[in-house]
Amino acid sequence: MSSQRGNSSRTRSQKHKNRTAFKNDLHDKTLLQKKLNSLHVSEVCQHCKDVIEWKIKYKKYKPLSQPRTCTRCQQRNITKAYHVLCRSCALEARVCAKCLKDAQEVEIVTPQPTSEEQLKLKVEMERLIKSLPERKRRAFMRYMDKGKKLTDLDQSSAEQVTNDVKSNEESCVVKRLPHTRKELLEKIEMLQLSDADEYFDSESETGSA
Repeated sequence: MSSQRGNSSRTRSQKHKNRTAFKNDLHDKTLLQKKLNSLHVSEVCQHCKDVIEWKIKYKKYKPLSQPRTCTRCQQRNITKAYHVLCRSCALEARVCAKCLKDAQEVEIVTPQPTSEEQLKLKVEMERLIKSLPERKRRAFMRYMDKGKKLTDLDQSSAEQVTNDVKSNEESCVVKRLPHTRKELLEKIEMLQLSDADEYFDSESETGSA
């Protein structure tokens, strides 16, 4: 931007350009940094999610040293930085835990299930797959334990990097999330259908013989 009065535009390109993308764990190999890089930001709207992820990416994120007080239930239940509502209150009120916008106005990022919810879901899934063959039961358990891959790459910062940009595999953080109940039920249904197809194929082969 020119310093000339009234001139709000410039014709020259950016003066200082980064040769390589900023890497928050280049000189910081601590467990805390690894934990932050694998953190799944949830219970907030997409805008607040982008803000928190930007803070993590550029080492501006300040984790809580002790739980904060929730502004709704007045209990010290908040364990995530920049949140003003605890997990249960945010889910109950269906609002963003940071900016308090309603779910009807903005889309709220689905939270990860707790350890108790995951255990309950695993017991339910094991009960549902009892009728499947051993091979397909093992395949389903591998699918469930592996989870789904979430690749998080900030496109706006990637556009600013010009020469000698690192490959996408190096510059992005690969995260894994557990499958939802709906996805697991769809997988079971798919395995059951394939099992039925195999049964009908074997029946047709014996009938033709």
